[in-house]
Amino acid sequence: MTDYEPKQYVQGLQSFTHRPNTVPILAMETQGADSYSQALAAGKPIKLEAITSIAKTLGALQVCDKVVEIARHSDIISRVTDDKAAVRACWNFLRDHQYLVEPACGATLSAIYDNKLEEYVGDKLEDGPIVVVVCGGATVDLETLMKLKESFGIDGSLERHYPLETLTVE
Repeated sequence: MTDYEPKQYVQGLQSFTHRPNTVPILAMETQGADSYSQALAAGKPIKLEAITSIAKTLGALQVCDKVVEIARHSDIISRVTDDKAAVRACWNFLRDHQYLVEPACGATLSAIYDNKLEEYVGDKLEDGPIVVVVCGGATVDLETLMKLKESFGIDGSLERHYPLETLTVE
C-alpha cells in the first residue's frame, strides 16, 4: 500500500472488537529514539537532535502531526525502555524462536520478556490474545547481536528454557 495512513493501522486493530477504541495499543521505543513518546507528552511533535539509541532503524527524529492526533482518539499507550532491555529481548527471542530481530523490535519484545505488560497496560490487560508485531531487520546478524549482548553484559545461552513438546499450536 503506497498511501499508508497511520489511522488505517489503528482502525484495523480496532475492527477486531465490538467495542471501538478499546483495544489498547502499546507503542514501545528505546531511550534516545523516543520521538513518539516525547511528542505525546508535549501534545505536539517535537524534534530530537539525534537518535542516540542503538535502535536506529525505526527511529524518527520527529513524528508527524497525524500520529499525535490519532493518539488523542485511540487507546495508545507509549512507553520507553533502554537499549540493554531491547538487546536482551532480541537474544531471548532468538533463543526461544530461532528468529533474529534487531533492537528496534527488541524494544517491543522487552515488554513481554521483562514481564512489564501489566505495569505498562494496567487494567486494560484483559483475557484474550496479545498480538506483538515482530519485524526482523536488515541491520542485525548473529555476530552483531552477540557483540551487543557482550557489551551490555547480558548473560545467557541459546539453550531453550522449555522442551519443544510443551508448545502447542492452535
